[in-house]
Amino acid sequence: MMLKTFLKIALSSALLTYLLLRIPVSEIWARLQAIDPTYFFGALILTLAAWWISAIRLWFLEPMFRLRDVVRVTFVALYYGTVLPGQVAGDMMKVYQLSSRQGSPGQAAAITLIDRAVATFALFLLGACAVPFVEQVPRTLMFLFAMAAAIFLSLLLLAIPRVHFFVSRLLMPKQPNIMRAFLGRLVDATNIVLQHPKRLIICFLLAIVFHVLCVAIHMVLAHALGIALPLATWILVYAGISLLLFFPISLAGLGLREGGYIGLLAIFGISASKALTMSLVFFSYILFGALLGWIVELSGVRES
Repeated sequence: MMLKTFLKIALSSALLTYLLLRIPVSEIWARLQAIDPTYFFGALILTLAAWWISAIRLWFLEPMFRLRDVVRVTFVALYYGTVLPGQVAGDMMKVYQLSSRQGSPGQAAAITLIDRAVATFALFLLGACAVPFVEQVPRTLMFLFAMAAAIFLSLLLLAIPRVHFFVSRLLMPKQPNIMRAFLGRLVDATNIVLQHPKRLIICFLLAIVFHVLCVAIHMVLAHALGIALPLATWILVYAGISLLLFFPISLAGLGLREGGYIGLLAIFGISASKALTMSLVFFSYILFGALLGWIVELSGVRES
C-alpha cells in the first residue's frame, strides 16, 4: 500500500515538474493575475452549486439517509478524495460514514455505486451527443462514449429478478467469507434501490444538471482566459478529462489532469500556458473543497 502511494506521488510530481519545465512559470503567473476576480468567484459559486447537486442526487436515491448527513458526507469525501491516493477514496468514505449512521453497509454502498454509475452514464451520453458537432474529433469517438455509457447502464440489469437471483447465488458464500457476504448484501441492496425508477430518473436528471454546471465552469474560466470554444467542444473536453481521471495512477489527479487539459485543448489550437492555467485554477477549487471537507470532518469529530 505504501509503495503504491509513493508511486502515485512520484508520478504526480514527475508529470507536474515536466509540464512546468516546458511552460515558463512567469507566463502562467501572468495569466493567473489577468483573470478577472468576477469570473474566478463566479466559477467558484458554480462549483459549490455542483457539489450541492451531487449531494442531493445521492440523497434522492435513498431518502432514508438524512439530507444533512448526505451533504456533510459529500464534502468530507472531497477531502479524502484529495488527500488519499486514488479517485475511489471519496466514494469509500461516503460508504463508511453513511453506514456508520444507519448501520446498513450494503444500502450505503449500493446508493453510492448507483449514483456513480448514473452520473458516469449521463457524462458519456452527453459526450456522445457532442461528438457530431465538433469537426476536430473522429466520429468513432461517439461510439466509444456510447459503449462506455452502456457499460455503466448495465448495472440496471440487477433490477431484473432473474439476474439478481443468479448474481446472488454466485456470490453466496459456501464457507464464511466476509468479502463475498458483503458483495451479496451489496447486490441485494442495489436490487432494492433499483426498484424505484422515479428515483433513478431524478438521479439521472440531477446528474445532467451537475455536468451542465461543470461545463459552465469551464466556459466561465475560458472566457476569463480569452479562450473561445463552442459548447460542444467544452463538453468533450470535460468528458475526456473526467475519463482520464478514472485511472487511479496519480495523487488527486495532479499532473494527469494538467497533461489532459494541455493535450485536449491543443487539438483546438489553445496554447499550453492557457490550458495549464485553467487546470491549476480547477485544482485550486478542488483544494478549497478539500478544505471545506476537512473543516466539516473536524466539526464532526468534536461533536462526537
